[in-house]
Amino acid sequence: MKDKAFIYEVHYSNFNRYVIPLAEYLVHNSIAKEVILVYDTFTKSEKIQISQDSRISLSPVKNVYRENKGKDNTNTFFFNYSYRITDLYWTYKFKKIGVCTYQLQHGMYAEFLERSFLGYFSAINRKMTYLRYLFSFLVKGRFSIFLYLFNKDFTKSFKINEYIENNKRNKISPLLSDHVFVWGDYWKEWFIKNHYYVALDSFTTVGNPDFHTFIKGKNQTKQPEKICYIAQTFVEDGRMEKSVYKGIIDKLSNAVKDRLIIKLHPRSDRTIFETVVRNKGVLTYDFPITGFYVGHYSSLLALAINEDSKVYLLEVNGEEIPHYFRNTVDHVFTSMEDLSRAILENNKSERTSNISYYFKNMEEHPFSIIGNKLTERVK
Repeated sequence: MKDKAFIYEVHYSNFNRYVIPLAEYLVHNSIAKEVILVYDTFTKSEKIQISQDSRISLSPVKNVYRENKGKDNTNTFFFNYSYRITDLYWTYKFKKIGVCTYQLQHGMYAEFLERSFLGYFSAINRKMTYLRYLFSFLVKGRFSIFLYLFNKDFTKSFKINEYIENNKRNKISPLLSDHVFVWGDYWKEWFIKNHYYVALDSFTTVGNPDFHTFIKGKNQTKQPEKICYIAQTFVEDGRMEKSVYKGIIDKLSNAVKDRLIIKLHPRSDRTIFETVVRNKGVLTYDFPITGFYVGHYSSLLALAINEDSKVYLLEVNGEEIPHYFRNTVDHVFTSMEDLSRAILENNKSERTSNISYYFKNMEEHPFSIIGNKLTERVK
C-alpha cells in the first residue's frame, strides 16, 4: 500500500468529476493510506466538493511540495491528468524530490490547438501562473524544457518539435511522468512521437472511461430521430469567440428545431445554447443514444462512432480533425448549412468503423487497472 497519493488538477469541475472518485477508490481498496488533492493558486478551490472520507484531504500544491521536500518519498506518488504547463511543472518538481509520477490521459489529444489570443489571456491569474512556471525553467538554465513548453502552447512549430526530438530529447525527460495511463494503444506511440517518451513499457492502456460513465450498465432507449450535438469548450478555453461558436449552434438549432439534444460539457456556458432552448431542444449532461451525432473532435465522438448511428463532423476554427475521427465517421463538412442539409435528407449510413485502437471500450474499469498497476510497482 502506498503511504500517500498526491492528485493534481486545476479545474474544480474536474476535481468533482474525476479526481474525487479516483481518490475514494484508492483509499477504499487499500491502494493508498492517504490521498491529498492538490490544487494551484488559480483553482477555484472553494467549489471543490469535500469527500466524506477523512483519509482524503485538500491542500495547495505548493504547500504539499514544501512539506514533503527532504523526506523519504519512495512510497508516495504524484498523479495528474494532462500535459499542461502546470502539470509538467509539478511533475518535474515532485520527481526532483523522489516522488513517483503518473499521468492519466484526459480526452482526445492533438499536436497543437488554435487559441484566441484574447481568450488565452482572459483568465489572467491562471495565465500568469502558467507563464511564471514556464519562465522558471529559463531562469534555471533549462532552455530545452523552456523551448518545448513554449512551442507546445505558443509557437506550435513542427520544426521545433523535430529539432528537440533529434537533438534535445534527453533534456526533456525530467518533465515526463514515470508511467502514463492511456485510453488506447495508439496514444503510446503518440506520446513517444510528440512528447519524447522512449519505451512502450512506460504506458498502460486503461480504455475509454467515458464508456463506463455513459454506456456500460445504462439501459437507454435509442431515439432514432433525435440529433445529439456534442459541445466543446472552445469559448471557455479561449479557442473561439463566443459569438462565432453561438452562430454555429444557432444554425444547427434553427435547421432541426426540437430534434436537437445538446450534450453539454461540465464547463459549458449555457447561454451559448439559448436558441436551442427557444426551439424546444434539450440540454443535458448525459450521453443520449440517438440516430445522429454532430461534433468536431471531442473524445466523446468515440462513443458515438461505436453506436449504429450517423456521425457528422464540422471543421471549425481552422483546426484539423484527427485522422482517427475523419476516417471513421460518415462525413466531414466545412459548413453547418451542408451538415444540416445532410441530416434533413436522412441518407443511409454505410459506415463500418473500428475505433478501438484509439479509444478502447474495456469491460474492466480504468480505476481497477490503475490500482493494479500502482500495487504492482509497490512490490
